[in-house]
Amino acid sequence: MALYSSSLQTALIDDTSFNQSKCEFRLQPDTMYYSNLRLINLGLSGTAQTYHPLSGVYGAIKHIRLMDGRQVIDEMRFANRYLSFTNLLNENAYNRDYLNKLSKNQIGYDIDTDLQIVSGGNRSANMKTDSEVIDANGSKNTLGSLDLRKCLPILNKMNVLDTELMPNLKIEIEWESDRRNLIVNNANADAVKVEPLLVADELSDPALQDANRKALSNVVWNAIEHDQTQIPDNKTAAGALGDGATVVQKIDRKINGFDGKLVSRVLISKAFSDKAKNVTGTSINGVGDMGSKVMLLEEVNMSINGKPKLPQNLGGKNPASKLRMLTETFGNLNIAPFDNLQSVGLDKKDGAAANVTGCRPNKTANIHNDIVGNLDFIGFTVADRINDLQLNYSRTNVKDTEDPEIYNEGLDVHIYCEVSRALIVDKPKNKYMVRYN
Repeated sequence: MALYSSSLQTALIDDTSFNQSKCEFRLQPDTMYYSNLRLINLGLSGTAQTYHPLSGVYGAIKHIRLMDGRQVIDEMRFANRYLSFTNLLNENAYNRDYLNKLSKNQIGYDIDTDLQIVSGGNRSANMKTDSEVIDANGSKNTLGSLDLRKCLPILNKMNVLDTELMPNLKIEIEWESDRRNLIVNNANADAVKVEPLLVADELSDPALQDANRKALSNVVWNAIEHDQTQIPDNKTAAGALGDGATVVQKIDRKINGFDGKLVSRVLISKAFSDKAKNVTGTSINGVGDMGSKVMLLEEVNMSINGKPKLPQNLGGKNPASKLRMLTETFGNLNIAPFDNLQSVGLDKKDGAAANVTGCRPNKTANIHNDIVGNLDFIGFTVADRINDLQLNYSRTNVKDTEDPEIYNEGLDVHIYCEVSRALIVDKPKNKYMVRYN
């Protein structure tokens, strides 16, 4: 039997409230939906300008929650930052020819006639009218879509959502307010969120509904939870250094957000604390705040319940160790060469580059591309219950007369952990509870 038939109908659900700060969708009571919820018509309208190259239309979603009344079932905070990373976790051809047409990002690459790496062109004749540039009308070819299973992982584990069991199901979205995380050009111009639609596949066959209710059981999934700490700038100490001298900044930070929780994989990204450092004039430098800044001779580890998790710190004089651990943990990473390193070859990042083949095109005067050194994510697996968690971090500072002082600036360190949770169903009472494992 075909999946989409008289037993299954696609519903387009309008929001119950929408403004430039937040949006809410409510699912109909006494209805059963498949869990493959999607947002469509997601994006911006305004002065012609390009979406953020890493997050695309997903940059608009700051926080998102699946709720039943006041009960939070699953949520993702700072979703745009996490989705920017997961956008990278695909094969190059998939990103270049498919996903970036849904998300309007610029991930996926080709080699041009100068043997340099450029964002791949659209190879599908059916998508030639798609655009990564917003317009004043919020035209459909400038808008994107998002499968909510990417940011609400419980939806990957549940076959259906039953509003007989969860009578007040809703999706709440808090929009990103910082234009610098939405668009690239003319960052101070208008960027207005377009009112999206929620797409849900509704099961209308009573026999099919009963079968799914009988099959419904307890659900265990890894929720994506977030915590944040800061590394202070070390510009005063670095400014007092003589030529060629260095100073090591070492920081140990206690992270409280995951205490008592069973943690699987960890993702760490680093961004300038001073967000003005991401902008030149009104244009975003590279991927701005959504990537992860590389630091000089950076070393990272985590102490879990009093013991270092990794036998050797990641990074230091072997920066490839961070990338190796990241790909072993999360899989394919679709980035261009040197995106996770300080510079191309032996050249200084802020000086003319001699290496111009097999890398991203240089800027004016052969200065390195702004994305070089901006995708230095860190990832590893914990697989343990956290009673005490500390971030062990160090970097080397050098005297720098540029602004920003890229290796000396203060950093926001964003930490995402997969945390085991469970939805326990009491069928006789038609009730449920959500708890940590």
